[in-house]
Amino acid sequence: MFFCCLTLRREFETLAATATLRRAESGQEFMNADPQAANGNNARTDSPGVICFNGTRIANKRVAMFLECLQRDGYTVRLFAFPRHRWVLDKSEQPLDVRGTGRWSARIGSPHRNRICAVFCFHWLVLPAALLWSVWYRVPLIYDEHDFYEMNSLEGTGGRWKTRLSSLAVHWTHRICLPWVTLTTCIHMAGGILQDHLRRMTGKVLEMHNYPAAVWRDSAQPQPTDQPLSFVYIGGVWREKGVGASAEAFLALPAELRAKAELHIFGTGDAELIRWLRAQAGIVVHNETVPQDFRRFVQGRRCVGLAVLAGTPRFLLYGTNCTKLWEYYALGMPVIGTRVGEFPEHIEAAGLGLLIDETLSWQQLRDAMAALVNAPEQCAEMSTRALVLMRQASMTWEAEWAKVKATGLLPEVR
Repeated sequence: MFFCCLTLRREFETLAATATLRRAESGQEFMNADPQAANGNNARTDSPGVICFNGTRIANKRVAMFLECLQRDGYTVRLFAFPRHRWVLDKSEQPLDVRGTGRWSARIGSPHRNRICAVFCFHWLVLPAALLWSVWYRVPLIYDEHDFYEMNSLEGTGGRWKTRLSSLAVHWTHRICLPWVTLTTCIHMAGGILQDHLRRMTGKVLEMHNYPAAVWRDSAQPQPTDQPLSFVYIGGVWREKGVGASAEAFLALPAELRAKAELHIFGTGDAELIRWLRAQAGIVVHNETVPQDFRRFVQGRRCVGLAVLAGTPRFLLYGTNCTKLWEYYALGMPVIGTRVGEFPEHIEAAGLGLLIDETLSWQQLRDAMAALVNAPEQCAEMSTRALVLMRQASMTWEAEWAKVKATGLLPEVR
């Protein structure tokens, strides 16, 4: 409870800072606004406004897709966040029309002159503040739980007492606030465990799968048969996500197979691990890339995606929330994954790839890589199945966003 009160106190400070930001919108704080705003923004100065809250200035892929959908549908967005890290707002498929950023907030689209129509919250830490704002404006509050925060906190850094206290803070914030939230959306974890957990506190829960935007499947091309096989990974560069094991397995391939293969890592994370990767022959690390860069890289190449996750409690519950898995499929890639969560169903049983144990055995991973290097026909068959799967209308983020629109909580923009 003390933690929740502390959070509320800090959020009241945010509200005070917000008033200053509003007065400064036409002044120096937003001198960094891009006069050539991103194309495709439908918001007008008379469009309804949406207030969004996030726990950090980094908008991860799921948050960025929420923001992109709001922008595409014609809403103007004001995003408030704790001043942690630098602003990162480039993970959407279409560029966000970021008109300015300050210490506490970013403005997406033209300043709204019309009413606030909804409040979105993307992190439990700022849920109390988002609830206060929704009550103040008398508008719906939509809260997205895009991680199993109670479990994630237990796996965090620090001593046992610290992680336990953090997990309790998440639990009681949810217990107090969720009954007052208009709609709670969440990722799909194995067996719907997160949805069931949230329904103990609120009956208004909507599961949203982390399927990629339609642009991923639209940009897919048949894989060439005469190219070296590129093993690719996109995401955070951490050992628990199998990056280290992937490199060790690739380096252990026989020389004749390595001559017909490459390993490409897209992402940022463990600086020491990245330095080691860069020093290895045949391994290329791509930092500071956006989704469009990754899709362009894959086009014209024969690729296999890596989704090699360690057997941590959270990863063992993975369902459709592993975004990279579906992005790989949308681009026609077979996948090498681990036996965690629903991966056996989504990869091995579907005939879309190979699995290794969640212990991240580099020997097993080496053998799986070798098997695919030596079997181009099998890769081609898996690639075709992946493309067929992802061409279904339901396998896009647009279809998931339509679930939110179908609730009627957001007004139509005319």
